[in-house]
Amino acid sequence: MSRAIRNTMFGVIVVILLTALHVLQLGLDHQRAAVPKLRQFMYLPSGERLKVAVLGYRQLAADVLWLQAIQAMGERKISPDGGVWIAHALDVITTLDPRFVRVYQAGGIALTTLVPLYAESNRLLSKGIEHNPDDWQLPFLLGFNYYYNEHDDAKAAQYIARASRLPGAPVYLAGLAARLYISAHTPQDALMFLAQVYEHTADENVRRVLEQRIKEVVVERDLLLLEDTINRYRALFKRVPARLEDLVGPGLLSGLPREPFGGRYLYDPLTQTVRSSEVKERMKLYGNRPSR
Repeated sequence: MSRAIRNTMFGVIVVILLTALHVLQLGLDHQRAAVPKLRQFMYLPSGERLKVAVLGYRQLAADVLWLQAIQAMGERKISPDGGVWIAHALDVITTLDPRFVRVYQAGGIALTTLVPLYAESNRLLSKGIEHNPDDWQLPFLLGFNYYYNEHDDAKAAQYIARASRLPGAPVYLAGLAARLYISAHTPQDALMFLAQVYEHTADENVRRVLEQRIKEVVVERDLLLLEDTINRYRALFKRVPARLEDLVGPGLLSGLPREPFGGRYLYDPLTQTVRSSEVKERMKLYGNRPSR
């Protein structure tokens, strides 16, 4: 059989298959006419199977599915099952087109706002970070998830810090990451992070801001150290120290830390609190943590 005949037969077979698929699709559409848009995602195969089925049109298929997902997510009320179907659809779309950044961004938010599927949102965003390592918004959104939904300040700090080092990231992310480290009671990590950012920053204005932030973190680190030492003193001697100098000598501190702004640390024995003479407010993030 000649090549021309084989090509003609192959073309005829393709046309027959496409026609059959079109007829089948019309039948399915008729059967599903009364089915809510979200339930239609039940029929979606896995992303890996679809990659084979759509041949070389993966991005086109991802675009079509994303348009359907947007319409489905616009429904007024989404049930828990509907949320699971959305998560499945988003996974399929991003398997077809792993660099479809918009799906990760919008989908990651939708899975925590339309339905409370925090783990699914985290998985989607982690998948996006793996395939799009230079997009700062993905680790930022994942860090926000860990802060707001999981109440895990340490992990939130790690992802916000990662986002701050990527191209196009807002300058304020470095300060936000430092505050998250403080909130997680890991000021030394905050200092190491800020020092790295400072070392790789050429802009003098940014460096001045970082110098100020580093000193503020040093103050918070020292205050946490002094508070912890006061508690240890009280447990050891069954009384509170009358002054900070009492913490030096009994084997608790080798010396008092120096206030980095040129001031001094003040201690109130009645409340057993310490503060800086130069920094008016302690480093905080947003005050009271949101509840789930």
